[in-house]
Amino acid sequence: MPLSPKTRLGAYEVLGPLGAGGMGEVYRARDLRLGRDVAIKVLPADVASSPERLARFEREARTVAGLNHPNIVTLHSVEDEGSVRFLTMELVEGQTLSTLVAPDGLPLPKLLDLAIPLAEALVAAHEKGVIHRDLKPGNVMVTRDGRVKVLDFGLAKMVEQEAASHEATVAATEAPITGHGEIFGTAPYMAPEQLRGENADARSDLFALGIILYELASGRRPFSGGSPAEITSSILRDTPIALTRIRGDLPGELERIVSRCLEKSPRERFQTSLDVCNDLRRLRRAPDGVPPKAAPQALASIAVLPFLNMSKDPENEYFSDGLAEELLNVLSKMRGLRVAARSSAFTFRGQRVTVAEVGKALNVATVLEGSVRQAGNRVRIAVQLVNAADGYHLWAESYDRTLDDIFAVQDDIAQSVVKALRAKLLGEEADSSVSDAVRADVADAAKGRGHNAEAHRLYLQGRYFVDRHSEEDLARGREHLYAAISADPEHALAWAELSRVHALCAGYGWGPHAEGYAKAREAARRAISLEPDLVEGYAALAWVQLIHDYDYAGSEASFRRALDLAPGNAAVLGGAGWLLRGTGRLEEALALSRRAVENDPLSSAAHHNLAVTLYYMGRFKEAEAAFRKTLELAPQRAESRSNLAMVLLRLGREEEAMREATLEPAPAFGLCALAIVHHAMGNREASDRALRELEAKFANDGAYQVAEAYAARGEWDSAFAWLHRACDQIDGGLGYLLGDPLFTAARNDPRWEGVLTRLGLR
Repeated sequence: MPLSPKTRLGAYEVLGPLGAGGMGEVYRARDLRLGRDVAIKVLPADVASSPERLARFEREARTVAGLNHPNIVTLHSVEDEGSVRFLTMELVEGQTLSTLVAPDGLPLPKLLDLAIPLAEALVAAHEKGVIHRDLKPGNVMVTRDGRVKVLDFGLAKMVEQEAASHEATVAATEAPITGHGEIFGTAPYMAPEQLRGENADARSDLFALGIILYELASGRRPFSGGSPAEITSSILRDTPIALTRIRGDLPGELERIVSRCLEKSPRERFQTSLDVCNDLRRLRRAPDGVPPKAAPQALASIAVLPFLNMSKDPENEYFSDGLAEELLNVLSKMRGLRVAARSSAFTFRGQRVTVAEVGKALNVATVLEGSVRQAGNRVRIAVQLVNAADGYHLWAESYDRTLDDIFAVQDDIAQSVVKALRAKLLGEEADSSVSDAVRADVADAAKGRGHNAEAHRLYLQGRYFVDRHSEEDLARGREHLYAAISADPEHALAWAELSRVHALCAGYGWGPHAEGYAKAREAARRAISLEPDLVEGYAALAWVQLIHDYDYAGSEASFRRALDLAPGNAAVLGGAGWLLRGTGRLEEALALSRRAVENDPLSSAAHHNLAVTLYYMGRFKEAEAAFRKTLELAPQRAESRSNLAMVLLRLGREEEAMREATLEPAPAFGLCALAIVHHAMGNREASDRALRELEAKFANDGAYQVAEAYAARGEWDSAFAWLHRACDQIDGGLGYLLGDPLFTAARNDPRWEGVLTRLGLR
């Protein structure tokens, strides 16, 4: 029964009705003790007799009491008088937000003056674990002095905070306190999950916020209909008209914020109210409503981090790595998108770093991260795209699949991810043509993997071990690759990876030199014959042609073909740069080396190759900086300290050069550098000792370093003799010869042409 004026409830005298909320009737009353007007909410007698609704009322009181914020109504007390239960609240005088909606929308400054405090109120509530569930203009008051106040948390429920995981980024979740499928809220402002009777969480409030913002901006609701059923259908089905089509004076950034709030799937909305609030604040700070936030095209750079293996078996890491690699390969083929190289992105495996730190280190605007949880034949994969600048989630999704067909799992996820990224990063509309392009991109990236799922699994395991680069792991990787080829002789990627294994083992001295490179050449050619457009096949063949065969023309053709297929592949760029440097085309080599560093900024190899090129060009200060960066990334990298020592000698810093030569971890390069630095410092005896030790220990596999030491000492007869010996040994160091500053003085010697002829350079 409604309360009439003059009714007394303890120390309060009812002055008149204010309205009815979701959990009771609201009155204006006078606090006779303190002499102030307040609002009281009374639980109806029929509700008070219901233990369930009474419990909900008391929970509301505790909810509101925990929220102390200038944009949320203040709870004064919870009281009862006889059989009447009520609470007293701050009396807010003004008008509801619904009365401020203008037919053509509000000016942007006025809109933001209302939107930001509203978002701030949600931030305060969500951080306390409270969701509103019935946010609408009628529940938002604007006081006479312009302050926004959110009313009626009568449908809010305290929610249990759970530890955040890689899959859960929302601020609050809830378990229903009512029967399954019961719907709370006001239909025109409800999120799709609420209309379906599913659990609501903080993101449901953000959907309602998006509707309110749309209405304030345009003067109309984004979802309409002549009945609740039609409105519900519109919310579940329709995409609203873009705000900028309704009002051309609105900035695209406001449209982006509102559209993201109105995503049908909670995973695709903003994940926290703080994200929305921060974007609105930036929009208000920006001149002319254009915030200093990257446009889709500016966001078009990405790093794919190694996916987290959440399975109990650590050996399953090969699958999580393989999935991330496949996505990386697909993304690298998207025009207009720059993708950080795998070798840089995967350096963050197991490290506790923020997305912002990853973005800064790799010079990318976005980061794709994910996790894989495998149990028996089932796998759950969670993927999220994050803005590196502010940590906002641009998109997230999870997939539950069986592993009956590993190809179907990878392709399904790759297509979903690429379609989302094309929309989020490149601003493309999702239509049938995009879907066809995505399928084509995924199919293109899948070339070379054959048709046997078990063979592909063995290939992924093999690559996982090969990437560890130890002698033992290379051997394990080789076993898995041979097993993959045995299961599927047409698995071109396995053949290309096998070529890489044989070349690495031969180069490191962990297998027969000539035989190893012969097997590497054969495997690379087999890969290309199986898949003529396989980047990995051409890259592997180019390396054998460069390092072992001295087939510079063939190597250049192979590298050129690989770059045609994958222009941003950092490994191919680096190898091609090495080739150009070795053939004396230093400007071209520098351009490719810089591109390799840009795409692979945490690769010590990329920085080393850039540093060597700068050294050969006589740009010693820049070379020093590049070598310092190399050693920062990999302090024990072979050749870098010995090369840095040569640079420091050119800069006249002999003591520093000696220190670097002494610290060189590779003995052959270290002894060569010591012989050269001691000679430069006038320590003839020490130089002789280092050179004799170099000859004694590395005559059979370090002839080029011996030749360099003699060249630095000006002993050209010995230098040329050792160069010919290096040719006999097919020494990989000869790839440096044409640009090597230590041999500058030899280029006028008639014997120089003879060496170049042997190398096929004449």
